[in-house]
Amino acid sequence: MTTPSLYERQEVLPLSIPESVAVVGCGGVGSWRSLNLALSGVKKIYTIDPDTVSLNNLNRTPFRLRDIGAYKVTAMMSLILERRPNCDIIIMPETVEDVLRLAGTSSFSKAEVFIDCRDTSTPLPFEDKVYIIGGYDGHNITIHENPKSTSIWGEGDSRYTVTPSWLCPPQLIANIITSYILSMDIPRIRGVEKIRDFSIFSILKKL
Repeated sequence: MTTPSLYERQEVLPLSIPESVAVVGCGGVGSWRSLNLALSGVKKIYTIDPDTVSLNNLNRTPFRLRDIGAYKVTAMMSLILERRPNCDIIIMPETVEDVLRLAGTSSFSKAEVFIDCRDTSTPLPFEDKVYIIGGYDGHNITIHENPKSTSIWGEGDSRYTVTPSWLCPPQLIANIITSYILSMDIPRIRGVEKIRDFSIFSILKKL
């Protein structure tokens, strides 16, 4: 009897799994996204976040009670390595601005995709990569692909703000963006800017 491979059931699917991804922000959206990518087979993940896990993070993240007080990137690495011990996790418990100031973009030079999950609307200088920002405000979701350094993510009435937070929106965004990344042609979409605004209610109405 042969032993089934870990990814046996997804090998028949037309997935294009990048070798490496950088995730900035390991809160509600970034934590699920990092875990999703690792479970899907991404071999190297950079995680950047200076924050620590607090009790009120546990209503919308995969973090555990024992993670409270730990850096989010450290707790994220532990969660991933429990499930994918061969995944290479590069943790940076600092702001991406500090990383860029000290080491420049070379810190992420090998990442094929850059995912920004910070609580801010200021784009970062990664126009040479596939760069995706995703956030939510209660039930409202914004996904901004390849923002220009002169543009503001989610500009307008539906822009993402740091307000009501619960489990479903960050999980939904993480799942949508993970699906998008694993099914996309990276060279084809690099540099093409798109903003997608929608709400969970609008999705439910279409079901």
